[in-house]
Order: sequence, then structure tokens, then C-alpha cells
Amino acid sequence: MQLVLGEPPTGLRRPVLLAGFGGWGDAGSAASIALRHLLGDVAPPATAMLDPSACYDFTVARPMSTRSPDGRHWSLEYPKVAFYPVALPAAERDLLILLGPEPHFRWPELAPAIMSYARAAGVQSMLTLGAYIGPVTHKNAPVVRRTLDNALGERLAELSLQDTDYEGPTAFVTALLHAAAASGLSAASLWVATPPYLQAGNPVAALALLETASKVTQLPLEMERLREVANSFLHDVEAALEEHPELAEQLKEMLEAEEEDEDDDVFDQQSHARWPRAPDPDRPPPDAPPGLPSGKSLVEAVEKYLKQARGDDGAPPRGPAV
Repeated sequence: MQLVLGEPPTGLRRPVLLAGFGGWGDAGSAASIALRHLLGDVAPPATAMLDPSACYDFTVARPMSTRSPDGRHWSLEYPKVAFYPVALPAAERDLLILLGPEPHFRWPELAPAIMSYARAAGVQSMLTLGAYIGPVTHKNAPVVRRTLDNALGERLAELSLQDTDYEGPTAFVTALLHAAAASGLSAASLWVATPPYLQAGNPVAALALLETASKVTQLPLEMERLREVANSFLHDVEAALEEHPELAEQLKEMLEAEEEDEDDDVFDQQSHARWPRAPDPDRPPPDAPPGLPSGKSLVEAVEKYLKQARGDDGAPPRGPAV
């Protein structure tokens, strides 16, 4: 059974594969927002996709029924992971972006198939992007990394990117890292921490991923529009909290208590991270365009977090690490 449907793109110059997947390993939709930003307002045509029937449980990632603008026709769109070529005229290399909801099935077969397709497209290196819920605020977004390539690990350390020693349940990007190592492809995974009280689209975390990816690849990735969106997002969060000082004070107390429990190294926070136990019914499906919360929804998110987080001792929640 052919798992990758389509032909490798031609004309890309030593492309870097950037991969991210919506769902469990994409808190705040940070990876999805980052990669969609690079695709632009009108994404280039996909050159290939993973066979949806091999990837998904359609009772979990349901197909979408849509009507044409004139109301005369209906279509059925299945969730998909697709490859998108992106030229970077100002650089010496291009991008090949892999984006879509995280596959449910056949990881041991899908990951090598992706590597074979990437090799055929001329890919020489890969970065995967992900995000987790960590003890951080909306003002900061620390990034950690994982690689199986010792030489690359030394270079990432020189960029002050700390490794994570996390062991436990993992995401599809980890299967890609192992497949890349098996095929001799240089690869690393970047993970950004997002605050537990704001899990709608988080452009601050997305920007942190792109800034780090730009440093690692030494490619001039376009980030100005995303930076503007991130600044606007921070302004909206601060404005929402100013209108509700009681929530701001509770949140401040909780985060101060969290900091007292942490080591001095901010990157050690990933050992106290947690993942959502189940999909949030208020979040869009992982392949839907991530929206940014309104001021009202920001307040509701903080209220919901405070209500869920406070136990009898008032301590913040602890959960699975990333």
C-alpha cells in the first residue's frame, strides 16, 4: 500500500523539511500557526499527502462536509497531512513544509515513508515543531530541543538551546526523528512551552518556534506579520487582565507559587509540564485554521484555569512531562 500519494517536487534547492502536526503535541496550536504563517495567505499547491485512510480514525478526526459558495454543490474533505514546497529567493535553500493533524495509525511505516519522500525531494535536514503545556506565563515562551545527532546537538548547545531529558508518552514527531536518524538525515525537534490558562491560538509561542527555527537553519524566515500578531495578542491579554484585577491577582499568586517550586534553570520547567487529557470541545479540530481568542474568551480561559487548578491546598496542578 502506497502511504505517500504524489510526486516529489522539483526545483527546490537543498530544502529543509519543517514538520508540525496539530493535536496532542501542539498546545496553543503553536506549531500549526508557525507553519501556516510560512505558507502565506494562499498556500502553495500540495505536492503530496499521506493516505488519509492509512492515517486516521475518521470517528475521531471526522471528514468535513462543505457547501459551495453558490449553494449548488457539496463536497467531502478528509483530514490530511500534506507536503508544501516554499521557495526562499533570498536564501540559498528552500523549504518543504509537512503539516496536518497528527496521524493516529501506522507510525512505524509512515515515518520511514516520509523520509523516503523527503530524500527524493532533495531534503538534507529536518526540523519538527511542537508545543506543550508548561509552567510559563503568556509573556515568555522557552524552547527546548531533542536530537539524535550528536554533532547537531553540539551546534544546538552553542545556540543556547537546552536538551530535554524527558522520558514518557511521545508524539509522532519523535517517530520522525528516529526515522531520520535511521536514514542518515540530520534532524532535531523544537518544543515550546505554552501557559496552561491560554490554550487557544498562541502566536507568541508560534513566533518563538519560528525565531528558533531561523537560528538553527540559518534561513531568513519571514516573521514580521506574526510578530505584529503576537504583540497584539499580548496587548489583548494584558488589557483583559487589567479589566479583571481579581483574576490577575489570583493568577499572579499562583504563578509565583509555581516559580518557588522550580529550579533556577527555566528550561527545567519542561519536567513539570502536562498534556491535555482529552480534546477541549471549545477548541477547533487540529486541521482547522487556529483563531485568536477575544478579550472575553481570554478572561473566561483564565477563570476556567483558576477554577480547575486550585485544589484544597491552592497548589497548581502537576501532570505528565513533555
